[in-house]
Amino acid sequence: MKPGSALKQKEAVLESLADRELTILKFRELVHKLQDQCIDLRAQLERESSSKATIAAAIPEIQDFKKMFAETKAHARAIDLELRRIEVLQSQQHIKYLAAYMPDSFMNRGGDNDALLVLLLIPRLVWKSDVLISQAKDKFPTVELVDKKSLTKGHSVEQFASRARLAMHLHNLQGILRQFIFGLNTCSPETLLKVGGALPDMMQQEKVVDSYIEMMKRDQLDENVNTDALERCVTYFNTTHPLFLLASGETHVHQSHLVQDAGKALLAATDCIRTDSTIVQVLAQAGPDPSNIILLCQHLCTVCEVIQQQLKQIRRKNVDSPLLPLPAVDLQHCCMSAARVAKVMRDVAKAALVQIPVSGEIEGSIDGAKLLEALNLSWEKVFDDAESAGPVASLKQATALIAADIAQLAQSMQEIEANSATQPAKQDEVTAPIVLRAKQVKSELEETKALRSRLEAREADIRELKLAIRTKQEELGEISVRKELFEKRLANATRDNELQVEKLERKLEEALQQLKRKEKEFEETMDHLQADIDSLENERGELKEKLKNSSKKKFYEGVKSSVASPVHSSPGGIGMKVVESPILLNEIRSLRNALKHEQNEKRKYMFNHYEQLLAQMKPINVPKKKDVSNQRTELIKKVDTLLKEVYDAMATTKVIDITKQKPGEEPCLDKLSPNYHLVNNLCKSQLIGDKIRKLQIEVNNELLKSTKGSSINTDFTIFPTPEMAKVLQETKPICIGELTVPKLAGDNQKDTNLIVEPRSLKRLHNEIISLWS
Repeated sequence: MKPGSALKQKEAVLESLADRELTILKFRELVHKLQDQCIDLRAQLERESSSKATIAAAIPEIQDFKKMFAETKAHARAIDLELRRIEVLQSQQHIKYLAAYMPDSFMNRGGDNDALLVLLLIPRLVWKSDVLISQAKDKFPTVELVDKKSLTKGHSVEQFASRARLAMHLHNLQGILRQFIFGLNTCSPETLLKVGGALPDMMQQEKVVDSYIEMMKRDQLDENVNTDALERCVTYFNTTHPLFLLASGETHVHQSHLVQDAGKALLAATDCIRTDSTIVQVLAQAGPDPSNIILLCQHLCTVCEVIQQQLKQIRRKNVDSPLLPLPAVDLQHCCMSAARVAKVMRDVAKAALVQIPVSGEIEGSIDGAKLLEALNLSWEKVFDDAESAGPVASLKQATALIAADIAQLAQSMQEIEANSATQPAKQDEVTAPIVLRAKQVKSELEETKALRSRLEAREADIRELKLAIRTKQEELGEISVRKELFEKRLANATRDNELQVEKLERKLEEALQQLKRKEKEFEETMDHLQADIDSLENERGELKEKLKNSSKKKFYEGVKSSVASPVHSSPGGIGMKVVESPILLNEIRSLRNALKHEQNEKRKYMFNHYEQLLAQMKPINVPKKKDVSNQRTELIKKVDTLLKEVYDAMATTKVIDITKQKPGEEPCLDKLSPNYHLVNNLCKSQLIGDKIRKLQIEVNNELLKSTKGSSINTDFTIFPTPEMAKVLQETKPICIGELTVPKLAGDNQKDTNLIVEPRSLKRLHNEIISLWS
């Protein structure tokens, strides 16, 4: 069973209960009429019957018949109520079962369930208000005549005034609730859900109406009941109606309902004002010079009668249409003004009734000053209007405005009735928002079914993919095992390489330290040699000085000897011939031989000394720091990266597992086929080969750029010279020359091969030349 049908059944049950209550009311009225008829018949029987025995015998029979009729009626009513109670319980249980099938979002705060409850709550409040109005009308009948006797002997007049005031508030409540019903039937589903969010506050307002119904059940509803809670309830609905419904712009005010409900509320307010004004008039007893309070009451009674006549005319001419061309009349403001005037007159009437003595006999009139004082206090509390002329003028002005608005409304209603008779209004059928929301929920459920089917298909695909992933995971497990083995091997190899590198680094450090020591020793030796050379040069200079001095002495001695010897002249006596002394010539010759011998001895000594020093030294191998540029650094990084890729390709060779495939069965994915793996391996190897060739070209170009005279620059590219191309192809060092040093006797040292660069070769050549110079 659908929730809509259950709600309809529930509404039908509530409508039947309301009809039953109305039927019961009608039966009560019929019973009252029958009782009156019975009383009349009894009187006739008493008059017509002449014997008392006959009358005495007829009365018990009538009482027995009434008792039997009442018992039968009560028994049938009890059975009917029990059946209705069972139906209500069954409907509630049915709704609980249906709610169990609904999703959680249906029962959430401000959801569809709250919207449905609001749709049920508003009409329920209207029905409860009708029940209160009808019960109060039955309990407190209308008073036709208000005089001192009715005021002093009973409370019927006060009860009628209280009933009118209660009916005024209930009609105001019904008016705004009917506007809610119209708005909830013409708004959008979103607005309906928004109103459903205010369900808790509305349920609190329902409790206020329930409290008055409970007092009516207990017969506690009388003229002393406070209506402030009911006024707050009306104020709440008047405040929330524009916020929830009118602010959205999707709905409007139902003009016909507004006129009808406002008319009922104003009728009840005028009854209340007129009754309280009459009470004050009766108790005050107007004299030849009536007071202001009496004149005010007379004016209010007259205005109320006029307003009632116009309201009855409006009720007869009201047209059932949501849109009416009404004048600019604020009926809600009229109802509020009437309620204020009624409240002020109620306080004045209470002040007048309080002055009635306990004996109930009124001598003269009551104190008018106290009534004016009560009027001022109540007016200040209710109206709170400091700019007005006073309470009397303010009340007259309020009633005059109400009467003017009602007269204007009556005139416009007459015109509307005439226009509607000639042009009947067309009403467009509007789909209720709850129906639209139900269709929307149904479409969402259909979409949910479609999504569920899609999800099932996706889950099937996911299961297949999980199976494929499981096979891949097994393959990955095998590959991971192999990878771990290769990683262990690689770790061992890297560890060994690190140990070897550390050893080589230690050896290099030791060689560098030893080289530094050798350089230091070589520098010291060179310093000693330079010192010896300087000393020998000094000795050479001294020997030259000595030789010069000795040669001069010998020359002077030869000259002296030649002068002393005879000189032969020519026969003519013209010239003279000088003859060298043979001793001097021999001395000069001997000195020259001695000097040459000394120089030879010196060279031999130096040669032997330097040969011994060179023989004691080890061959010098000075590592030269390479000037590595940024381009070379990048090339080194590329070489390292390419080596890593080659090692990874060699270490992560993948073996294709074809054991799980049946002969003739193609794999489910292209990546699982053996051809795919073979082609992938070939592509990887070709890619690595291309990288190697490209890197070789870059290395050769860098060598050509960094070596002077090894390249030829053209407009397109750089070509190596033939000598450089030959050098690039060489793999072994080439002998470019030999250096022979004489050996000493007993020297068994082997020949030493020196691999040198051009710069080192030039330096060695300069050193050797300096030694021979």
